[in-house]
Amino acid sequence: MNHQRARALIERYFAGETSLAEERELRAYFGSDHVDPELRKYVPLFGYWKRERSITASHPKRSPRRLPQLLLAVAAALLLLVVVRNIRPAPTVTAFPVAERQPVDWSRYEVTDEREALRILRGVLKTTAEKMQQGPAITLRELREVEDILD
Repeated sequence: MNHQRARALIERYFAGETSLAEERELRAYFGSDHVDPELRKYVPLFGYWKRERSITASHPKRSPRRLPQLLLAVAAALLLLVVVRNIRPAPTVTAFPVAERQPVDWSRYEVTDEREALRILRGVLKTTAEKMQQGPAITLRELREVEDILD
């Protein structure tokens, strides 16, 4: 490649208009010994990839870990043995007299008086209405907190 073509390609390269083949030409040109003195400042730019390709990673050799693995296996086996020996059957429900089932007499909780039923119904409706009135206020408060977080 001549120096004029190299100048033209380097301008196109920095404009982002070169093809891969033209970039290979530039790398070959700047890797040679016949680079124009005005373009020598670009030699490190195109030599970078060649240097980087030559670098290889070396992995340090590790010492064998046979003994720690063996100790770990023995410890795991001992732990398993201890756990298996200490497993006891779960106690049955009948072993606890408190937990025995007893029938519930629901008739004691049944409302038979109309006035008492009306009083209970009013209380339930009043509580429901109060909670429903609090809902929009809670929602607005939480929305403001979210807006504060997002801002």
